Amino acid sequence: MTIAVLASQYFLWLGAQVVAVAILIYLVLRWRPKFLGGQTIGGSVTAALDRREAQIREQLEAAERSRQEAARIRAEAQEDIARARSEAERIVRRAHETSGAIGQEMEQRARQEYDRVIGQARVEIDYERRQAELALRRRAADIVVDAAGQVIARNLSAEADRRIIRDSLKDLGDGR
Repeated sequence: MTIAVLASQYFLWLGAQVVAVAILIYLVLRWRPKFLGGQTIGGSVTAALDRREAQIREQLEAAERSRQEAARIRAEAQEDIARARSEAERIVRRAHETSGAIGQEMEQRARQEYDRVIGQARVEIDYERRQAELALRRRAADIVVDAAGQVIARNLSAEADRRIIRDSLKDLGDGR
């Protein structure tokens, strides 16, 4: 036998020994649970898998709670947005109504001020017209008195003077 064959058989024998020792360790640990704190390897693996399953279940439940909370918050946000939109529309509508009322009130006040100014101007015009008429009558009376004075000075006849005064007074009475 050659060295190569012997070396390959040696490695084969060594591999078989390692596998045998591993099987022995597994069997000892399987039937002697005191080595693993009172649990078998299967129990340890099952417990680890159960713990992992419980952890995953908790994470899934937490994710579901988070999803539900996010949906609730989203619904509340949509309700808040809808309320804000309706409030904004109400405010805009009220602002339009208020501006229309203010415009009407301003127009009414302007009309009242216009009527007041026109009325006051008419009163002032009437007053000035009466004052002008009085001034004209006074002036006419002065002219009549001057004319009468001149007539008297030219004609010293009493009868002619009386006639002139009567005619002047008559003319003055008709001018009213």
